[in-house]
Amino acid sequence: MNLHDDAQIQYEELEASFGAVLKDSSLSWFGKFIDPTPKDDSLPLLSVTKKPYRDLILANTISVFDFRIYILARQAALLSKMGLTDLIMRKVIVFLGMVGGGLRRYTVCSMHSILSPPDG
Repeated sequence: MNLHDDAQIQYEELEASFGAVLKDSSLSWFGKFIDPTPKDDSLPLLSVTKKPYRDLILANTISVFDFRIYILARQAALLSKMGLTDLIMRKVIVFLGMVGGGLRRYTVCSMHSILSPPDG
């Protein structure tokens, strides 16, 4: 049995399904794109213990960004065990390119709402 390969296939399928949902923009079951917490920018990106990811998923309160981080971190841990560090690097590069645009849009929207005068 090669459980690592089977697990990697499952993560690939989950990632592909999530990508399809992102393209359709049907993320109504996710609360926010990102829900930053203190020290988020100083914690390791690929740590699966920096936040209670499983609890957030079960409570249906995980953000899109945190869900993507969790999936990437799990894949990286698995690929590391398999000795496929080059694949980890490629996945991180793809992730940064994909999520970077969302973070830019989030930052622009957040700054716009802060700088805009209140209605009324």
